[in-house]
Amino acid sequence: MRLLLTAALIGVLGPGTAAQTRAPQKRPARTAVPTQTQVIVRDRSGTPLPGARILVSGPMTREATSGPNGTAAFAGLRDGPYRLRFEHEGFITLERELTVRGGQPAIIDVALDPAPPPPPSPPRAEPRPSPASAGPTGPPTSVSIPAFLDKNFIGRDPLKESVLGCTAGGTTRLLQLRDPLALHTHANLDEVLYVVAGEGAVRIRDQSTVVSAGTLSVIPRGVPHAVERRGKNPLILISTLSGAPCQAGG
Repeated sequence: MRLLLTAALIGVLGPGTAAQTRAPQKRPARTAVPTQTQVIVRDRSGTPLPGARILVSGPMTREATSGPNGTAAFAGLRDGPYRLRFEHEGFITLERELTVRGGQPAIIDVALDPAPPPPPSPPRAEPRPSPASAGPTGPPTSVSIPAFLDKNFIGRDPLKESVLGCTAGGTTRLLQLRDPLALHTHANLDEVLYVVAGEGAVRIRDQSTVVSAGTLSVIPRGVPHAVERRGKNPLILISTLSGAPCQAGG
């Protein structure tokens, strides 16, 4: 009887069915999909920022540049702590700590602040000619002013100018005045006036100062000034002009 039942079952189910029931087929193993971390770089207005350099350091090292939509992708970052550095010209460099676990976070969104404008450059000083290129220079000179006046006194002339010495950057003159020097300006020269003898006045712009033997006046370049004699005797001054090469004079 048992043989008849077994044969009947085989005929109904077909050959091999009993074996399949006893040993079901195994399902194929799932293939692991590598994780990917996407970084989005924007400015403070939320606009994507292309061209940002992104440096990743930690269990793995990576580097990328954000594309036209401000994004960059890093595939297969192992779990662990990372430091991300974001650099872009015109923006403040940003560093950010990140811990990756199981491929998370999948998206990192950062915003860069614009770099402050550079401080204004200090005003450039007007270059002065160096002694090597300014021009000729005179010999070293020592002058006795009383002895020089004995031989070169003004007499009745309105003005007498004598060069006492000069260098590549300045000239020293002896001025003897009977008539005033009208208001004038030295555009590129600084002048120092020292009164040797006589009385007079030096007018700088609209202010007039009485001068006599021993008075010193310093007049920067570009400042209008005038000189006049007061009293019976000539006004005798030493004038030093700085900022120009040796000037000839009589």
